[in-house]
Amino acid sequence: MNRATRAAALATAALCLAALPSIGHAASTTGSLMVTHVRPNAAGADTKDGRQVNVNGEYFVIKNVTARAVNTGGHVPDITSNTYGRALPSYSLPAGARAYVHTGSGTNHRDSAGWHHIYRGYARHVLPNEAGTRNPDLRLKKPGSRDDNTSAGSLSACNWGSARDATTYAC
Repeated sequence: MNRATRAAALATAALCLAALPSIGHAASTTGSLMVTHVRPNAAGADTKDGRQVNVNGEYFVIKNVTARAVNTGGHVPDITSNTYGRALPSYSLPAGARAYVHTGSGTNHRDSAGWHHIYRGYARHVLPNEAGTRNPDLRLKKPGSRDDNTSAGSLSACNWGSARDATTYAC
C-alpha cells in the first residue's frame, strides 16, 4: 500500500472513530432503553379553574437501543427533585422504536404515523418546570430499582434547566 492510500485509509478510520458516541454517552446507554427527549412543560397553563389540564402534553421519549423487542414494564423514571413514583407499565417496544411516555392517562398504543405512546396514569403534572437550585435530572432506571433520587440502577439520564412552555429538550 502506498503512502497516499495509507494516509487516506487512516483519515477515514479517524473520521469513523470520531463519529462514535463518547464514553460518557455510552455509559448512559448500558441498558435496553434510553431517554432521548423530554418536554417537562406542556403548552399553556398547568391548571384551569382548579383542575390540571393537558397532563399528556408533558412527556419524555424513550428509545429501544437493542435489536429485539423490550418490555418497558418495571423501568423506573426517577427525578432528583421529587418522587416521580410509578414504574412504567408493561408495553412491548419493538427494536429501534421510540415511544412517547405521557404523564397522564390513555391507552398504550402505536399511532397511524408509527409512534408508540405509553401512559403513566397521573392526574397531575409531575415533571418540574423550574430549575431551582439545581437542574432537574430525569433518570430511567432498570426494573426493580428504587425511586430514591439516587443514580443507583440508572440506564439513561436527561437534564434541563427552567423549561419554556411547550419546548422539547434533546437529551
